[in-house]
Amino acid sequence: MSNLAYQVQKQQIQSQPARSPKPVQQPSRKLFTKGEVVLWGAMGVVLIAGLIWLISLYASVYQATAKVETIQKDISAETKIVEDYHLQVTELSNPERIMKLAKKQGFIFDDKNVKVVQD
Repeated sequence: MSNLAYQVQKQQIQSQPARSPKPVQQPSRKLFTKGEVVLWGAMGVVLIAGLIWLISLYASVYQATAKVETIQKDISAETKIVEDYHLQVTELSNPERIMKLAKKQGFIFDDKNVKVVQD
């Protein structure tokens, strides 16, 4: 062989890149499948809707309780006013007071003309 032929063969060997074994790529597996993502999403939506409903229910109960308390305060105030009126009625219907007012206006008390009225 001639020297020239040896060099050409040598260049062909050197020009070919050394092949390194390529690692076999396995298909990448996602963490969750599309169906799982849909299920988790639906569960999240249901959970959030439930929490919103629970909070709104709690708020409506709180408002109803506040209304009940204000109504009870109003009732207690009206009850006090009614009790005061009953006290005034008992004070004003005292027979001694009526007798004093009658004498001031000139009425005469006669036991024979008195009629007893019962409740």
